[in-house]
Amino acid sequence: MIPLLLSLLLAAPTPPIPIPGARKATTAAIIPLRGPIDSITVDSFRRRLDKAAKAGADAIVIELDTPGGELGATLEITNMIRTRAPANTVAWVNPFAFSAGTIIALSAREIVTAPDAMFGDAAPVTPLGPIPATERAKIESPLLAEVIDEARRHHYDERLVQAFVSVGIELWLLRDPATGEVVFVDRKEFRDVYGSEPEASLTPITPPSQGAAFKPSPLLDYLSSMSGEADSMEDDIAAIPQLPPVRGPLTSADADRFEVLGQVVSNDRLLTLKPWQAEAFGLSAGTVADDEAMRRFLGAATVIRIEPQWSEGLVKVLLSWPVRVAFIAIFVICVLIEMALPGTGWFGLGGVAALIVLLGAPMLVGLASWWDVAAVLLGIALIAAEILVIPGTIVAGLCGAVLLLVGLVGSVVSGDLSSISGQEEVVRGGLIVLVGGAIGWIGAWLLLRQFDHASFASPLVLTDEGPRDTPTPTRIGLTGTAITDLRPSGRVRIGGETLDAVCSGRWIEVGAAVRISRDGIVVEVEPLA
Repeated sequence: MIPLLLSLLLAAPTPPIPIPGARKATTAAIIPLRGPIDSITVDSFRRRLDKAAKAGADAIVIELDTPGGELGATLEITNMIRTRAPANTVAWVNPFAFSAGTIIALSAREIVTAPDAMFGDAAPVTPLGPIPATERAKIESPLLAEVIDEARRHHYDERLVQAFVSVGIELWLLRDPATGEVVFVDRKEFRDVYGSEPEASLTPITPPSQGAAFKPSPLLDYLSSMSGEADSMEDDIAAIPQLPPVRGPLTSADADRFEVLGQVVSNDRLLTLKPWQAEAFGLSAGTVADDEAMRRFLGAATVIRIEPQWSEGLVKVLLSWPVRVAFIAIFVICVLIEMALPGTGWFGLGGVAALIVLLGAPMLVGLASWWDVAAVLLGIALIAAEILVIPGTIVAGLCGAVLLLVGLVGSVVSGDLSSISGQEEVVRGGLIVLVGGAIGWIGAWLLLRQFDHASFASPLVLTDEGPRDTPTPTRIGLTGTAITDLRPSGRVRIGGETLDAVCSGRWIEVGAAVRISRDGIVVEVEPLA
């Protein structure tokens, strides 16, 4: 009888650990943010927040898997978390949240991590090269203000979160054995407390290897014990030792209160944390492996996922630099060949389709505005006028090329041009347009050579052939037949010679009788009937 009772007692379910009221949810909505953070991410996040609200979600889980992204987009998302999301908002680092991802994670009420997660390293970078000290300070300023504000709101250590953003911050970890409170101090405060310089070597903060033949440091002992207590702590926010928003400076009177556990970050690196380190430092509330574990963590009855729409992924692809280079090249090829081989319209339609993609994708996400479209269309009109109507003036063609370049570059620039991020977008956009235009020019020339239209290509590229259509005044009045449609340019046969020509009036259909009305750099013809 006794063994039976013991087996029943052992088999009885363990009472669940109470979930804090602030975390308890009925319906939780998981909103993944994957890939670089940009303006498309901002619009997607806003739309999915609204969808979660309509679904009755009283908790939002932001699942982060991002290498970073644009500063402006990051700050927009953190503002939405504060103003549009429910108070019960959890950032789930699964598996990585670097740079912008770390800033977003700090803005949530709680942070949890996947078992093999990592986050941190949030310093601003630029592909334009090293950032001057003044510019770096200007960029870091809003980031530091953001992380300090979030640290005070969520009771994180202010010095610790600044080490995510700025290189040069040195921190040492102190612990009160009586309360378990952990404190991060810089070199100056360490000297104020202990009257001596701290040890400058970075203390390893990785779990000791299985069966390692060395004695762990005090920091390893403490962090390992914290890691082992994760299961008992994950449902109790109050169990995690955290600092108040603002603490006074420590003095020599605190020397006996705290023990030194080691250096956390040196002045030549940025802070990056694994899950158990984040828990030990009071940044993470626990480890969550999957959706079911997240449901238990929140005590929710239902967990729903709100994924991005397929169109958002398509727009990201269309805005990527290889795709934009390809479509710019296609646009240039189609326009040049349509002017050389008028009448079919297929190349013209291809150019229009490429232009729609180039301007339509940015307009869908609010990057392109009406002036970008107007600049592109006006630029095309001026280039066409230079080639077909007023050749040789140069001014119209040059102005058209500048407007086309400005419009295409402006369609993908969203930041302030005085900022580093805005300047990066301008440089990147300009390179995309120039590379795509060069590829298109070369491609059109190669294709036109296959069609034996060196007479058209000769004004555009250097060739070893002279123009075949040498203008002579005696040809005015000669008649012949249109061998292609002239809309307005095309080809005519005059006295056994094939000429490139433009019509001076209405469009001329293929086979119509024509007469030369003007002879020069451009041959103009008019219909006889």
